[in-house]
Amino acid sequence: MTLSSSPMRRAGRRLLTLGALLAGDRRRWWPGLLLVALTVGLAACTSSSGQRSTPSSQQGSAAPRQRDYWPTAGWRTAPPKAEGMDPAVLAAIPGNVASLHPEVRSVLVVRHGYLVYEHYWQGMTASHGDNTYSVTKSVVSALVGIALGEGKLKGLDQPVGELLARHLPHNADPRLARVTLEQLLTMTSGLAGDDPSLGGDPHVSQRQGASRDWVAHILGRRLTTDPGSSFAYSSATSQLLSAIVADATGQSTLAFARARLFGPLGIASANAPAPVFVAHPSPATLKAYERAPVAWPTDPQGYQLGFSGLKLPSRDLAKVGYLYLNGGRWDGVQVVPAGYVRASTQRQSHPTTAAPFDGYGYQWWVTSDHGHPSFLAHGLGGQFVQVIPDLDLVVVITSDFENGRDDAQQLVGEAIVPAATG
Repeated sequence: MTLSSSPMRRAGRRLLTLGALLAGDRRRWWPGLLLVALTVGLAACTSSSGQRSTPSSQQGSAAPRQRDYWPTAGWRTAPPKAEGMDPAVLAAIPGNVASLHPEVRSVLVVRHGYLVYEHYWQGMTASHGDNTYSVTKSVVSALVGIALGEGKLKGLDQPVGELLARHLPHNADPRLARVTLEQLLTMTSGLAGDDPSLGGDPHVSQRQGASRDWVAHILGRRLTTDPGSSFAYSSATSQLLSAIVADATGQSTLAFARARLFGPLGIASANAPAPVFVAHPSPATLKAYERAPVAWPTDPQGYQLGFSGLKLPSRDLAKVGYLYLNGGRWDGVQVVPAGYVRASTQRQSHPTTAAPFDGYGYQWWVTSDHGHPSFLAHGLGGQFVQVIPDLDLVVVITSDFENGRDDAQQLVGEAIVPAATG
């Protein structure tokens, strides 16, 4: 295992955070986060062979294995060879990053529950958090599953008309009240796509950002297709999911995550700032967000962003992947219902041909990587939590969005899957 020791850059280094996007005028920062960051997982992403990945129709986390420890208090490390990883193959990663994937900031590989590879670039260290962009969606999905398991949500067929009744405008499209929780999770609600790279309307998100009440604004839109009929990547649906979690549990999405997800996994979030997402935040707000290893901004009504903005350190991202690798179970406790995890990581809807992966579950992408069934949380510009169950493998990659590249996931096929020897 290697850990870069390069010195931290000065405070003014190029670092794309929510604060950097908020600092510009509305025309600049809103497209930057919602018309770009919402495309997390939708920017072109190919395997190392240049071919679009294809999913297995029935995937998901493998049956939970017996573990000799749980990384709640921290990851144990092991030599790659001890966990069936070829160190000579993994040794190609730094060279590949330098020559092919200069956007990469961190790569972590967990095999059989042990951290066998960890490397940081661009001044990042294990203590730093990154804006995960649309990886946020997968975390919100986990919270939906937890709320379902606790009975705070009645079921996947519960309609928006019940879940968000107090937010529905009097003149809302009547079909919208019948949209189910599951249709929101699978991006088949009928709301317009808001990712311009997939033919979505960029003005949709601009209007949302200009509104004072995001949830009411989203619920005031006309549906473009009948619910359940087709896939359209919509970060607005993920924002509704965050509001649903908060309303159903009677606490903020962050507070619920702290108690039911982050706490059990040992993710320290007690002091996580939750700045309101505004066009011109104060310097103190920006500084607090940029310095915090864990942070989660809110919309103007105080709902955590459901589509982007969550900051987590790479080691904590690995814990999220490891939870799902183990079927939602952690140290003897079923944190996320096992059936929900299975459904989340199987193909439930069919993305458009422009999407990077062919399958979509419950805010998780479903694919196959070099013949191995896989699922992943994917964030804009090269943020990944990828789980490959049959290899008992979790891979975390974070990247610098400002680099302008989104090919970091190719590292999995170049030097990580080939390193798994047994």
